[in-house]
Amino acid sequence: MPHRLHAFLAIVLTLAAPMTACAPPVPMEAPDASTVDSTAVDAPLPANEAGEADWLAVEKAMGADCGGGAITDPPLGDIACSGQLPEHLAWFLRNIPDGHPFLTAAEREDAAQARQSFKAVSGLGQRPDFVAVIHHFSLFWIRSLEGPDPDTTVYLVYGPQCDATWSDPVDKCFPDDAYLREFKLYRVHKGGRPEDVTRELTPPAPSLTPAERRRYGVYLHPDGDAKATDVKLDVSRLAYVPVLRWVLRPVQEGDYQPPPMPSSDPRAFDDHDWGSTSIAHFGFLVWTGERFELRETVPPGLWPCRTVRSSEHACGARYDSHADRYLDHRESTEPKRKGP
Repeated sequence: MPHRLHAFLAIVLTLAAPMTACAPPVPMEAPDASTVDSTAVDAPLPANEAGEADWLAVEKAMGADCGGGAITDPPLGDIACSGQLPEHLAWFLRNIPDGHPFLTAAEREDAAQARQSFKAVSGLGQRPDFVAVIHHFSLFWIRSLEGPDPDTTVYLVYGPQCDATWSDPVDKCFPDDAYLREFKLYRVHKGGRPEDVTRELTPPAPSLTPAERRRYGVYLHPDGDAKATDVKLDVSRLAYVPVLRWVLRPVQEGDYQPPPMPSSDPRAFDDHDWGSTSIAHFGFLVWTGERFELRETVPPGLWPCRTVRSSEHACGARYDSHADRYLDHRESTEPKRKGP
């Protein structure tokens, strides 16, 4: 087993705690991370350099059922395992503030006790990050984000999109244009409660100039201009790296077949995840260990090709990271860190 996988496993084994079948009392403090092995978390092994068993060994060591990878919702895709959540993630789920959309205390408790789909990810802190898709009526996922302070963890949360009852779908659903835009960031200090820090730690969402509204409208609607809310977040790499991407993709609306976006468009790049078509780029959101920064380009290692199985890539056979002009091969492969 490779050396860096040994280090990763050593960290995760300290996180695997048995959970009882009965509902435990809601703890008033977040689990203490200070006892976690201080070995530095190395970069994750590329899937095509590790066998299936090694690729999901971290999750299996926590008692999860990997079974070759579970089919699930974004941002996990089909590389997840199923099992009890890590203790600190279950604690966070129980203690998300009541104001979070459509989640009652009973629903949060049920979700924290249930087996969920999750994946361990090498991060920027002493313990690994985790991505979890929570079983709920509508899309709901969490990505933990560690940093240089072992007593602080930030959680990126999207959804649920709707209330589980369908009792009032107009009033109890996110608006359609909020899809993959209205995420929240919560910060948890040791001994504290989750604090909403979305505006503090995240730059504003992209806007469109009047010229861009006119230019991109044809790729989205049979008539009319594009809106700023047509720019969505691509969350497909969160199971690999702490990076999201603002993009605008041509979509079919009813019988309307939009024309292909030309590669000559000022923001266009080849999107091999979705059939090698051109889509528009509006920047990367990169986690630095303390906050998200908006960047025009990143090194290829921070936007890798997605993996379908341990040795299969989702990108087309002709994919080359040079085809994406926003992947700068001159940059460092590590997220920029602040402080010492």
